[in-house]
Amino acid sequence: MGNTELQQPTNLGDTVHDYSSPACWMHEVDPGYLGYWSREEVLVFLKSLLEQERGGTKAFANIGQAANLKIADLILGSELDQGEICVLLQKEIAMRGGAVAVPRKRLTNEHRTKCSLEHAIASATANQTELVQAIEQAVSNIFDAELSSHLNRMLHLHRKQLVRIKTLFT
Repeated sequence: MGNTELQQPTNLGDTVHDYSSPACWMHEVDPGYLGYWSREEVLVFLKSLLEQERGGTKAFANIGQAANLKIADLILGSELDQGEICVLLQKEIAMRGGAVAVPRKRLTNEHRTKCSLEHAIASATANQTELVQAIEQAVSNIFDAELSSHLNRMLHLHRKQLVRIKTLFT
């Protein structure tokens, strides 16, 4: 074969690399392509989470109505945390181009069903536990550092709320 024999590259710098697209386009790739939830899946999750968070706000409001004033004042912080989370989720949904469903307003003549303190506590505890589980499962499926940071903050708040419920009512 003589001098026409193919020569093997002697170092990595001699190796030619062909890329299908420039690295600067990676931000445009749907996370679903990388094994994470797609943008649509994240939006569906956020909308579902918002509805659960709204339920948490109602659960803490029910505790406030059923408890004495001292406990109602202490639980108000949890209700406000829930409201803050709802606002954050609405912003995240809007940033992703999703429409936020407006919660149904209670009519002025519509009476709220009063429940016992025990029922209100059980409802709030179940809601917070479900939220913690849903967020824990979602964090590993989301390829967005800022959203993951928000979700981790929500996890911290929900765990704090669970401890607050236990310490107030045990």
